[in-house]
Amino acid sequence: MQDFIAGLFNDFGGIIVFFHIIAASFLLGSMFMIVFIIKPALMDIDDLAVRYSRCIKILGRYFYYLLGVMALIISASFAMRVGLGFEFASPVLLSLVHVKEAIWLLVACNFIYMYIRLRNAKKLLSTREFFEVHENLGLIVNWLMPLNIILSMIAIYIGIAIRGL
Repeated sequence: MQDFIAGLFNDFGGIIVFFHIIAASFLLGSMFMIVFIIKPALMDIDDLAVRYSRCIKILGRYFYYLLGVMALIISASFAMRVGLGFEFASPVLLSLVHVKEAIWLLVACNFIYMYIRLRNAKKLLSTREFFEVHENLGLIVNWLMPLNIILSMIAIYIGIAIRGL
């Protein structure tokens, strides 16, 4: 299996790295879009039921988008790790690879937690408990999404550092 992936990376290494970088850019850009463009636009809606239902609908579709982007990031990083032979690299380089993988794992776990909170908000919206809906959505957009932005930026920086070593 390892030989197959290494051979695949030798043949398509540039394309794999390209897709990895594009997926990370799409992920980071989409989080910025939600926090800095969509959230303020939704705040202009006065009717709470409409505001929260649109926010839930946007975030629900966003999580489908995330599945594809995160799958691309994970599969490309796996192919790069095996294809570039990081297991045989210097201990510093291998440590950076492990730190980057841990950060992306934390980002993925945070997205899973965000999805759980979103489902909770969706259930609460049907019972018209707007305070609880606001708390769930506020946690997602005000805290968890910016945390993922920061973690993703750190992971991208580490990826750039790895390519420079």
